[in-house]
Amino acid sequence: MSTFFPVSQTIKPRSDLELTLFHCQEIVIQLANILPGAIFEPHQHPESQMGMLFSGSVEINVNDQKAILEPFQRAYIAGSNIPHGSTILSQENVLGFEMKYLIGSQSDKSDQVIDEPILTFQPTIDKTTGFSCKFGACSWFQIAVLEIPAHAKLPIYTSTKEEIGIIVNEQMMMKVGEEEKLLGYGSIYYAPPGVSHSGYNTSDRTISLVKVSL
Repeated sequence: MSTFFPVSQTIKPRSDLELTLFHCQEIVIQLANILPGAIFEPHQHPESQMGMLFSGSVEINVNDQKAILEPFQRAYIAGSNIPHGSTILSQENVLGFEMKYLIGSQSDKSDQVIDEPILTFQPTIDKTTGFSCKFGACSWFQIAVLEIPAHAKLPIYTSTKEEIGIIVNEQMMMKVGEEEKLLGYGSIYYAPPGVSHSGYNTSDRTISLVKVSL
């Protein structure tokens, strides 16, 4: 089994929700396909969690603070044991992803950093690639939504942080370490610290790549 291109597991925990799960060390990535009208009552768990949308519209509720999420504009953040829930507002299926991460220091409440529940992305230029992107950061992750032009390359890059990438549309050839794979929506790459990775947009269209660094 590949560390860099984890195999997914698809589950259907309820009739209006399908999840594609990936396990990357202590990180869990969930690609979600949610039917219109779904309601998720507030719940909590030890892992910190973040999420964003690829399509549709959702009202998110984090610790009784509510906000509307639209695709590629904002993410929600729910810290360890912070209640969070949501209501689907759009009339079509909602696609998006969530990431759960158990932060070791959160066992000590005095060390816990409380992030704002809604993270708004800012337009910028990605320093590594020079491509346009939307960027946001909090205490435990950074997220960038890169727009990769047709047939453009991602330069070889080695990070000091864990990095996870999700291809939102079309297909992209990714190389992590010595492994190479053609990725589309429904698959991800995982680059541990110190492992080089690069990519190539094989399509004639611009690709949206969601890149999360821990």
